[in-house]
Amino acid sequence: MSEVLAPTLTAKDFATDQEVRWCPGCGDYSILAQVQRIMPGLGIPRKI
Repeated sequence: MSEVLAPTLTAKDFATDQEVRWCPGCGDYSILAQVQRIMPGLGIPRKI
């Protein structure tokens, strides 16, 4: 039986084409960037 491999994800896979509108200087940008950076390494499939 052959094994099905999940595609390799990158930070770009967790990015959005939607405009993000947070106040300048808000820590939310940093949180979003870190989540996008670590998600591929967790190996959890991205849900749409």
